[in-house]
Amino acid sequence: MKIAIAGAGAMGCRFGFMLMDAGEDVTLIDGWQEHIEAICKKGLFVETETTQKYYPIPAVMADDAQGPFDVVILFTKAMQMDAMLKSIAPVLASAKVVMTLSNGLGNIETLEKYVKKETIYAGVTLLSCELEGPGHIRATGTGNTELQPIASHNSEMETHIIEMFNRAGLNAHISENVLLSIWKKAAFNSVMNTYCALLNCNVGEFGQLPMALELATLVVSEFVQVARSQQIPLTEEMVLETVRKVFDPRESGHHYPSMHQDLQKGRLTEIDYLNGAIARIGLANNIPVTANLLLTKLIHAKENQ
Repeated sequence: MKIAIAGAGAMGCRFGFMLMDAGEDVTLIDGWQEHIEAICKKGLFVETETTQKYYPIPAVMADDAQGPFDVVILFTKAMQMDAMLKSIAPVLASAKVVMTLSNGLGNIETLEKYVKKETIYAGVTLLSCELEGPGHIRATGTGNTELQPIASHNSEMETHIIEMFNRAGLNAHISENVLLSIWKKAAFNSVMNTYCALLNCNVGEFGQLPMALELATLVVSEFVQVARSQQIPLTEEMVLETVRKVFDPRESGHHYPSMHQDLQKGRLTEIDYLNGAIARIGLANNIPVTANLLLTKLIHAKENQ
């Protein structure tokens, strides 16, 4: 299948090189010209725990992207999703599957403005990656990928997508409730991304703090209350189990989450689609969201420093 990765940051590049290494026809699409030029000139440089290698993946600027592609996978940050979808409208027109694996809440609703609901797959992944510079990523740790079509019931396509992802080592399966999984991942990211960004530490270092679980629970308990107001059956233990697991260096303990990376490089963060989304929905429904509101304001303060 011909695959376009729209949003070739750390995670988009990780999926891209793994799918290409498994024999798929992959093109990276992004809006960062220096990054695209570096990949076109030398290939994507990938560091793992055991290897360093250049991958000759085709890469184009979003405004220059042309189809047709069978599958478009969106890894664009939530606040950039709308602009990316406008730029790649010609690519979307012919796609059989348009998939969002981006972090945060609200991505499905944004996608529905541009493509037929029957083509949309939504999902989450617990794989991690860091963008070291133009054309250079560091892929560490393991994790699974959960997918679900939003409206279609094409079992043949579902099987094909899952088999393709698993040949690439992406540990994929079809979800029974992808909205629950998206909210769970958003709650997880609202803990790990936000605290690691504010405390300038990696996942393992945060996990070593005596009050780490107490801080996590402040965020997650509000998330659960808001989720239930939206008929999402999230529980604290669903999230905290994953939080505790990633503290292990063998999982993602050495990883610096994307929000930390964004602040370090002077970029805006996804806070309004994580803690900020919960604060916004909670306030609209008269649900106390003190912790998430405070963390949102603190991240915005860091962005403005």
